[in-house]
Amino acid sequence: MDAPPLLPGPIDTVYQPIVDLRNRSIVGYEALTRPASGGSPEDLFAEAERRGVTAEFDWLCRVSAVRGAAEAGLPSELALFVNSEPAALDAPPPDFARGALVDAADQSIVVEITERDLMADPAGILRAVAHARDLGWRIAVDDVGADSSSLALLALLRPDVVKLEMRLVQQPSTPETIALLAAVAAETARTGSVVVAEGIENAAHEARALELGASWGQGWYFGAPGPLPRFDAVPRRPHPGLAGPAVTVRAPVAVTPFGLTHGRGPAVRTTPAALADLEADLLRRALECGPTSLVLVTVPEPETMIGTRRQLLDQLSERSALTVLFTAGDARSLAGHHRVVVIGQSEPLAREHSIVVVDPEFAAALTAVPCTADGEPCVEYRLTRDRDQVLDAATLLLHRVPPR
Repeated sequence: MDAPPLLPGPIDTVYQPIVDLRNRSIVGYEALTRPASGGSPEDLFAEAERRGVTAEFDWLCRVSAVRGAAEAGLPSELALFVNSEPAALDAPPPDFARGALVDAADQSIVVEITERDLMADPAGILRAVAHARDLGWRIAVDDVGADSSSLALLALLRPDVVKLEMRLVQQPSTPETIALLAAVAAETARTGSVVVAEGIENAAHEARALELGASWGQGWYFGAPGPLPRFDAVPRRPHPGLAGPAVTVRAPVAVTPFGLTHGRGPAVRTTPAALADLEADLLRRALECGPTSLVLVTVPEPETMIGTRRQLLDQLSERSALTVLFTAGDARSLAGHHRVVVIGQSEPLAREHSIVVVDPEFAAALTAVPCTADGEPCVEYRLTRDRDQVLDAATLLLHRVPPR
């Protein structure tokens, strides 16, 4: 495909089959970009970044994939996997892509989120996923297992497909990978996501993929990347493909975590000191979760964040996938390895105490607001382990985190 001016190219698209491991029937194809004149795909993307046209080039690759699938007559029950950087998904489609979006309306598109450092811009990733959903596309998280951040975000992204990083198939298990796979199994059991094992190159890899709980597989054992067959010219066995509609996007309607719990029963009244003990207890529980956890904390008065809670937050910032503190006070007093988001002093969130913890095996949210009783300061709080409520609270706060 020829590239518009300023974009690297021309490019070709090749397709690698993805199969159902139970019977090896083809369930879809992953589209892969190649330079038409030779060389490596990495060189093309590096050149696009150098020219400042990464999003446009990303769209060019998807347009090429969609057009190739349409020309081959790819049936709608077979999934077309296309790779994308979240930043590109968050950008509006350029003019040259609009016609391809019409062609894609009849295809079962699955967008693979390929960025390794998912925590660099969590709000951008949530927006990108929402935009993809608006187009009727499904979401796959690629290379799960390469680092803990992709696993930490699974609950919030709610992907339709989870693609396991190839080393999980090709290398012996370790205590770390066993724990990771258990977390993946717990999350996919909740959502019904399809698990795909990548890097299958022989029968032993295929057997291991099945042991890991994968339903689908991909690798040279099932076919090398190449042109698509003409589907109107070859017999095939229809496959049901991805069942059901794409998972919906979370859209919390409140403006603070405490507001999300309104109508969920009366709040408990207690003293500020007792609330501090509850906060410390929840932070200790978050610390046990380790590198697959997200910890989001509002700090109304950062100058008071000393002692046990400060130590726990410092430890969490080193062990969790992401720890973010939100404050309307002096952000300098919270300096550390965690990320700090400054909020407006007049916002409702500025007076709220909240700790939101999300992990594949644990979720909790403690939210509180100050009050007075008999002239004495007190707080009203709610503590929930309802996973949907916790994920809504986390989504609400993550949308406020700027890019790193």
